[in-house]
Amino acid sequence: MVSKSEEIGAMFLFSDEPEDYQKSRWPFVNYMKKKLKVGIWDAEKKRQALVQKSGHYRVKYSGIKNRRTRFLQDLYVTLIDLKWRYAIAILFNVYLATYFMFAVFWYWLMHNHGDFDHVNDPDWKSCVDGVHDFGNAFLFSIETQTTIGYGFAYPNTDCDGTILLTFLQVTVGIFLENMLLGFMFMKFAQPKRRGKTLMFSKHACVNHEDGVLCLQVRIGDMRQSHLVDAKVHGVLVKKRITEEGKTYPLYLHSLDFEANDMGDKIVLMWPMVLSHKITESSPLWNIRPSDLTNEKYEIIIYAEGTLESTGEFCQARTSYLPCELLWGHRFDRIEQFDAGNGRWEVDFSGFNDVVYNSNIRHSAKELSDFKRRTKCKQEKPPRPPSPLKSVTYDLPPEYPAVLPASEHENVDYHRPLSGFAVLHRLSNPEIDASSEATDDTVIERDLGEGGTVDERDLGEGGTVDERDLGDGGTVETHSSDEESYGDAEETCKSIDKDQDTIE
Repeated sequence: MVSKSEEIGAMFLFSDEPEDYQKSRWPFVNYMKKKLKVGIWDAEKKRQALVQKSGHYRVKYSGIKNRRTRFLQDLYVTLIDLKWRYAIAILFNVYLATYFMFAVFWYWLMHNHGDFDHVNDPDWKSCVDGVHDFGNAFLFSIETQTTIGYGFAYPNTDCDGTILLTFLQVTVGIFLENMLLGFMFMKFAQPKRRGKTLMFSKHACVNHEDGVLCLQVRIGDMRQSHLVDAKVHGVLVKKRITEEGKTYPLYLHSLDFEANDMGDKIVLMWPMVLSHKITESSPLWNIRPSDLTNEKYEIIIYAEGTLESTGEFCQARTSYLPCELLWGHRFDRIEQFDAGNGRWEVDFSGFNDVVYNSNIRHSAKELSDFKRRTKCKQEKPPRPPSPLKSVTYDLPPEYPAVLPASEHENVDYHRPLSGFAVLHRLSNPEIDASSEATDDTVIERDLGEGGTVDERDLGEGGTVDERDLGDGGTVETHSSDEESYGDAEETCKSIDKDQDTIE
């Protein structure tokens, strides 16, 4: 079900609620359905994450010995961590129990004094005037502890024990009122309640930012009094197996997030996009979009800061599963300048809106390797031109350079050539191939129709010996002095039997 405010160029996220789910127009009915879990779509059951979107942990503890005793030893924190329905129930029951307990004490005191046997005796002085049964004793207990005093019932000092019992009830009442008042105040003023007004985006985006693959999350604050010295960091929960075979199913990896160019510090005057650069040191280096079904991991984001109004420390958190990562998307812009009022305006209705950016199918490691190979190809220097050049030579008389068209039929192109060499760029290119010289001397012998030439660079003399080693007509070049071969650059090429190669 797509949002009704869909616009061109923006992709709105889908709702977790099924289409057939209908909410009541009465908020109280929806609240009771949610508490009783009747006809309510619970998206958290479908997520099955370690941390809910609201920030609550989904980890169950079991096997703890003396659990209740240890919680009672830390009674104050135990009471503060209770849910509101249990806290209100404790508040009423504690007062009711003290009223009833002291009502029993007053009734027992009057019964021992014999006041109920002289109810209509005008000469009898009762311990508590105006109390004739347990109902009157219970009402008198409430009046004494709350110091209401209607004026019809009052204790008699002539009766032993009335002063002591009155002192005990008033003291216990003051103590309970102070304790329960602090308990209820801390329930209202819990710093974690401040995290309810911090908003995290429903999905996280993975896109390119300045040429680097980044994981991005949007965070915003609905209040005008923002957190002081706020910071953000993340954790990746993923299975890890050590070299020794030890398995850690919930292994924590650190994720460093930054907002703009401020590092891990955030200023929530407007919604900001938190970015984690996926580099070689990132635990997301090898994660690809196709790992949504293969890999099981969870990304937890923590935002921490000090409340500006109370100075208390606050933390808000959320989590993202692999299916909640949108690859190739980025968050749409929601802030714009209002020229009429001369101020910036932020539209929180598009807080979760994203825009398609690019198609990403590979991990950050694979993309980095591809960029490195492409860069190496672009920076590779061009091959220098070959220093070799051809030298003219004389063809045998039986193979003229140019034949008339009428004489091509009389030429036998399949008859083997006599052996001879083609010389390339000798240090003295004018040297005669049949002469003998001190440097770069070439000896050519016609060894028959085979025409195989073996060339060897013999060092400083540069003598080349050509011999017919077979019918293949192969020229082999062997250099015993690499530097001399590089300077002379002597190469021989065997002549093909086809006339088209001799031009």
